[in-house]
Amino acid sequence: MTLTTLLIRIALVAIVFTLISVFAWKKHNSILMTFLQHFCGVLFVFSGMVKAVDPLGTAYKMEKYFDEFYFHFEPTWFGFLAPLFPILSSYAIWFSVFMIVFEIVLGLMLIMGSRTKFTAWAFLLLVIFFTVLTGFTFLTGYVPSGATFFEFGKWAAYDANNMKVTDCGCFGDFIKLVPKTSFLKDVFLLFPAFYFLFRHKDMHQMFNKP
Repeated sequence: MTLTTLLIRIALVAIVFTLISVFAWKKHNSILMTFLQHFCGVLFVFSGMVKAVDPLGTAYKMEKYFDEFYFHFEPTWFGFLAPLFPILSSYAIWFSVFMIVFEIVLGLMLIMGSRTKFTAWAFLLLVIFFTVLTGFTFLTGYVPSGATFFEFGKWAAYDANNMKVTDCGCFGDFIKLVPKTSFLKDVFLLFPAFYFLFRHKDMHQMFNKP
């Protein structure tokens, strides 16, 4: 299955959920907002579930990310951050489990419209985190061997072999995405993320506060 096929199927599920919300439950303030909540919510639940099958695989990916960050940060004026990455790497499995659970719970909160302001902020921050992660990895393709990310004057033509992390692990082993595709996906998700943030009062809520 390709990413396009997956997104189309998720969009179809989101349309069904939206129709139920609008015509059966009558729980909506904006049809566009309701669709985006269901689309992003189903996407996050699915992404978290396929990674939950193999949390060790996600942990391994996180270790590779942290190793890359250490290599590129350590010799620069960002070097004060470098000691943080080996520590994070040693707790990669716990970080992996937390991220997987958080992603699933956040997806469910979007679908249900629970705590809309918190959900909007959490979704934005998580998408920004993913965007920085995948964007950094993709851009290392322009960094030749021996140079660091922040030596912009040494950047050369794009070469996928320069990247140490070639699969973001966004969907576990279900779909393999190259960093560029993952980065573009996360950039796309920034649009609904900011929409949720600025229009969170329009988000549907399936249940009242009690």
